[in-house]
Amino acid sequence: MNAALQDFRLIWRAAAAQREAQAVRTLGLALGAVGLCAAVFIVGGVVHGGLQALEGLRLFAGFVTLALALVWTFLFVPGSIRMNSPINAWLLPRQRRRLLQMTTAYWLLATVGMAFGLGLWIALPAVALSVLGLALLSAGNKHVVFLLVVGGNWPWLAHVVLPPAWVDAATGPVAALVLGILVVPIAAWALRWLYPAGGDAFFERRGDQMKRVARFDQCGEDKQPVPEGPTAVGNLPFYFVALRCDLKRANPAAMLMHALGPAAHWSAWVGGLVTLLFMGGIARLLLKWSHETGAQALVDLMTNVGPSLLALTIAFSTAQYSQQIRRTQGEQALLRLTPLAGDAALLNRRLAGRVLRQGLGCWAALTVAMVAVLLLIDAGPDALLRQLGLCSLAGQVAMMGLLGDYASGAGGWNLMLGLRAGALAVMQALAAVGLAWITGTTAWPWLIEISLAVCLVQLRLDWRRMLAAPPAFPAGRLG
Repeated sequence: MNAALQDFRLIWRAAAAQREAQAVRTLGLALGAVGLCAAVFIVGGVVHGGLQALEGLRLFAGFVTLALALVWTFLFVPGSIRMNSPINAWLLPRQRRRLLQMTTAYWLLATVGMAFGLGLWIALPAVALSVLGLALLSAGNKHVVFLLVVGGNWPWLAHVVLPPAWVDAATGPVAALVLGILVVPIAAWALRWLYPAGGDAFFERRGDQMKRVARFDQCGEDKQPVPEGPTAVGNLPFYFVALRCDLKRANPAAMLMHALGPAAHWSAWVGGLVTLLFMGGIARLLLKWSHETGAQALVDLMTNVGPSLLALTIAFSTAQYSQQIRRTQGEQALLRLTPLAGDAALLNRRLAGRVLRQGLGCWAALTVAMVAVLLLIDAGPDALLRQLGLCSLAGQVAMMGLLGDYASGAGGWNLMLGLRAGALAVMQALAAVGLAWITGTTAWPWLIEISLAVCLVQLRLDWRRMLAAPPAFPAGRLG
């Protein structure tokens, strides 16, 4: 047992903890801060009687397993796929067996945790396949995307593509039983696909697979991401139109943002916003066409669990700015040699203004889209207020990573800023719960007011600090 634990620890370090140390720390701090805030509100809800203890435990267990799934999917799986190479199979003969054991244990834990968090044990087979599908997707399987999309939307797709007499059988206990029987052989195949023992088929696919794995492996500062996938390809036309317009106007502030690439442009969020609103419209149609208990249960799940998951999107919405600023020093240096960069004395003011406007615009657009989805599915006032509170806190955290001294490498997200953001978020959550307890009201309005006030003060201080710093481009040259 001790030898196995030692192997597991070494594999984790080699696949994620050492290879992507900064990403592990940043993601861990962000999830830890959000988890502490969630714990504060859950405990507050239980104490005030608005939330049952078992329901609070379910929500927290669901969040913990979701955090585990994020870390495993986007950090561990790509690294472990790279480790499962032919040369390592000769040097480390136990490695493949340990990888299979670790992934199996993760799959079981994540499946049970998420199903418990949802409170729908009938969804256990679907959750199990979804967890496997995410791992396959991050491992470069290009066919699993279709299955994830269809499986995730099957409750409403069944009402659209199947005759009414078949809908109950395709979405009820019978379908869950059949899917549950198929889970074990599918899981066995998926694990063997993730970590094959070798052979000609493995060698033929590995080169193409490594290219797709690189899409999920962009945490290092020396890696320049390339937009891929349906969403990214759909966003690029908007980016190209904006680039042509900015080139015609020769606006230095806009060109500073283009030096960071499409990943840090406002157009990168167009596809996500459209998808979010589309899913809200589909849920609305499902409610209109079907008055079954299953449809209403799905909507209740969206209103209870959705706000927390959607708020995480806002919390991570500014991460790409600091990443791109650190990755594109060459592009920044070339831009500084051209007249399009403008006056160096105004560079920080222009960059800060454009980044701030884009970050605040993204925060506002995501918040409006999330509230619109809740309105489409006839969510109650409590759900709307909860969504606004979480979006306000998440936006305040996101804005902390926008402005700073990029010339010295101190700007953007780093370990110390992550600690500060986490501590500040927890303090705001505690203050909101405390004021709610004193006044006998709910904590969400207090959280909105506190987080917006803290955000204004923080942005003012960061603005002054960035304007007093040397020109940001090329970033990190004074570090």
